[in-house]
Amino acid sequence: FLIMMTVLVAYATLTYFLGTHHWGCFIAGMSFACIDKEGHKGHTHHVWVRQTKRITSWMIRIFFASTVAFSIPIDKLLSVDAFLKGSLMGIGPCILTKVFCAPFMGSAKFVIGWAMVGRAEFAYLIAQMAAAANMIDEA
Repeated sequence: FLIMMTVLVAYATLTYFLGTHHWGCFIAGMSFACIDKEGHKGHTHHVWVRQTKRITSWMIRIFFASTVAFSIPIDKLLSVDAFLKGSLMGIGPCILTKVFCAPFMGSAKFVIGWAMVGRAEFAYLIAQMAAAANMIDEA
């Protein structure tokens, strides 16, 4: 545990100076994702499902609520124009492209396709940060 936390802090600090500490947290998690002790095959997956997954699911909710969700004004979010444009973007490029690419991935095709859909939430955070930094206009 101490080694994992040390690697996490080291990677997060290094990538903080490169732009964002989130890269370091991801790299630290990937560093230990496939390590299994001899005679304990699948132990890492067991720990992830039983322990880390519960905490992570709540942290993702809190992260989303405190960053992306509160940054969008309600009057702009609940307009007909925003709903139509969001539906068009969500159904087309965000969902259909990933699900239609899934058949090329083998037997777990739809699991992979739908998992790729969920990864797109991070793009909303990037868009919000770009808007806050005046890198994109409010149109």
